[in-house]
This record gives sequence, C-alpha cells and structure tokens, in this order.
Amino acid sequence: MDERAKIFLVEDNLMDTKAIVETLRKKQYLLVGTAYSVEEAIPLVARTKPDLVLMDIHLKGEKDGIYGACEIQENLGIPILFISGFLNDDVQQRVLEADPSGFLVKPFNEQELLINLELALYKAKMKQKLDQQEIRFQSMVKALPDLLINYDKDGNYLEVTTQEVDIMPVGFDEIKGKNVMEVLPQPLAETVLLYISKAIKTGNMQTVEYDLETPKGLRKFEMRLAGSGKEEAVAIIRDVTEARKTEEALLHMRFRDRMTGLYNRDFFEEELQRLDTERQHPLSVIIGDIDGLKMVNDILGHQEGDKLLQRTAQVMKDCFREEDIICRTGGDEFTILLTQTDRINARKMMRRIRARCQELTAKGDFTQLALGSATKVDDRKSIEELLKEADDNMYQNKLTNRENKLIDLLKILEKNPNLDPEANKKYWERVSRFRPLRKKT
Repeated sequence: MDERAKIFLVEDNLMDTKAIVETLRKKQYLLVGTAYSVEEAIPLVARTKPDLVLMDIHLKGEKDGIYGACEIQENLGIPILFISGFLNDDVQQRVLEADPSGFLVKPFNEQELLINLELALYKAKMKQKLDQQEIRFQSMVKALPDLLINYDKDGNYLEVTTQEVDIMPVGFDEIKGKNVMEVLPQPLAETVLLYISKAIKTGNMQTVEYDLETPKGLRKFEMRLAGSGKEEAVAIIRDVTEARKTEEALLHMRFRDRMTGLYNRDFFEEELQRLDTERQHPLSVIIGDIDGLKMVNDILGHQEGDKLLQRTAQVMKDCFREEDIICRTGGDEFTILLTQTDRINARKMMRRIRARCQELTAKGDFTQLALGSATKVDDRKSIEELLKEADDNMYQNKLTNRENKLIDLLKILEKNPNLDPEANKKYWERVSRFRPLRKKT
C-alpha cells in the first residue's frame, strides 16, 4: 500500500459509510473527507486533492456518481473507484465510458475493499506515469524538426507528426490514411515498402537516404525505420540537405587544392592505394613539374605565379578524361592517375599536354611542364617503383629540354609591362647567365 494514501469517500448510505471509514482508518489510509452527493463532493475533492475517490453511483441530489466521476477526472485528474450495488446495461455502458480505475460491487467485505483500493491506486499511479511519459514524448516530438511517421506493414500512413510542413511531399499537406504508393514516386515508394518489411521482420534499424521534391524544392532526406510490433513500423525522417552540403564542403576542403581546384596529395595517396588492383591494370602515372615557376614568382610576383599554376591546372583538365584523377601533389608538381591505360596511351596524353602548353606559350602565356610517365601492368611492380620510375623520367625530361623552355620564358618576361625598376634590375641579375642563349635565337 502507498504510505498514507489519501482517500475521499462519496456515499449516501450511512451503514456503508461507517463500514468503509472504519476499514480505511484501521488500515492506515488517510481519509480526507466524505460527502453524500456529487454537488457536495466536487468542491471538497478540489480542495482536499485526494489520491483516490471512492464513489457510489446512486446518490442523493440531481447528479449521479458517474457524472461526478467524469467531472472530477476531467477537471481535477483524480482517479475514481466506483462502489455500487446496482448495475444495469445502461449504467454499465456509462461506467465504461467514464473509464474508472476500478469497480466494486456491493455488498463487499473488508478484504475485497482493500484489494480493490490497492489495485485502483496502482492503476492510477501507472496511468499517471504513462501520461507523464506521453507528455514528455509529445514535447520531444514537437521539439524535433523531423517528420515522425507510423506505417502499417502495407505502407499505409497511420500517424504523421511534424512541425515543419515544408518537408512534406509536394501536393500532400495531409498524408495520414494514404499509402506510400499514392504519395511517393514509385521507385522510392517501393524502396520504402521494402525497408518497412525488413524493419518488421528483422527487428533491426533500417536506414535509407533519398531525394524528394518538397515546397522548399528538391531536398535530401534520411529515413530511419524500426519495427513496432509485428504489424507496424515507425520512421524518423530528417531533412539532411544542409548537413550533406556541409559534409561535401568539408570533404572538398580536405581533398581539394585551394589554388587550382584539383585533388590534393591526401586524396592522391588514398586513391593510389584503392586503385592498385588487378581490375584497374594497366595503371599509368604521369608526373608533371612546372618549368620556371620560381623565376616567375621571383621576377613578376606570386600573383603571376598563381596564374601560371592555374593555367597549368586548366591544361590538365582540358587534356584528360573525366574519370582520370588529376592531383596537385606539390608546389609545382602535378600527378595524374590513369586506370586501364597502357604506356602508349599515357604517352599520347603527354603529347597532348605539350601541344596545349605550346599553344599557350605562343600566345604569350608561358606554360611549360617537364613530364614523365610509368605504367604498371601487374603486381610485379610496386606502387613505390611505379612512382619512382615516373619521377625519374620527368626529371630526365626536365634536364633535356631545360634550355629551350627557359628561352621561351625569357622572351615573355622581357616583354612584360608590369615590371617596376627594382624588379627589372633583379630580373637582369638572375637571367644574365642565360643571355648568350637568347642571343643565339
């Protein structure tokens, strides 16, 4: 028994009142008041706030106990235990509609009274806890920006809760009672039905992402589905559009070179390991190193050097396929991964780069690279050996063509109108050793 549970008694029979009062006091219940009619009881119950009201049905006054019970439960939230010796069909129906915590038929003995009291108090306590949990749950639901849906096993919407109507499918402000096949595009609806079935059968959480047209436009959603018994499933659906954009931006920042927009060394190293499989053979690598970048930075400034980097990156983008992986792996170094590309095709791509660089240089936009390639056709050559071979070939190419490329650069630098006197002096000091080369041209 709850310690000193407070009881209020509404009974118009003096003998029954006396017997009940004696039992309550003997068993240490706290009787906070008695009344003979509903009209008398309601204000007293409101003032004393008992844990339980013992209510006879047939009472003095205009209103019966069922009316009083409904008033007390609705307005005060206090549970009722009915006691009555008369119960016809009409009264029984009204009793059920009143939803009491118990019903005790007269005559009853002390033990029956005590058992029903305890059951009624326990039921009331459990109902209060459930009500509190429901209030807490509803508050949480209201605080969530998500869409909460209860489906049956056939994909019918049983309950739909959201505070954000703009995340509903276009044309469907109200979807309760409809089926997913009516609301969602067919491929998505079929996917949702599949995951509903999996959630119910396996008991495991199911997660799916999808795009859907909403009043806000095309949005990306994440649905998490869990079985709710053998016939239903519950889904929490969240708009993850902005979150995915942020993730993509962070991923872009992590794996992209800010200056050129190409992939960076971190991405290159991850992809190199991923692509080193027999299915991707022959795997070719081209390494390119910009000629004259330091000279351009020193003489014309880093702004012109940045432009040279960006021109070179654009050459790479123009010359390679969309599936090729172009990376800036150092200050003036570029590395390209070419899957399923043999040695002959790798060299064709290098010739394409050189031709494009010559076109730009002829127009006055100096763009030249030293290039080297290597190809791996099986697992006998390691990744380290592949990269070293390409780097050695690039370095050999840099030494072989160094003079011609520097002559091209010197001719362009001499014509640049942006040199101030100090930069011009520095320029002649740095390139004086190459003047004999220029005079030969």
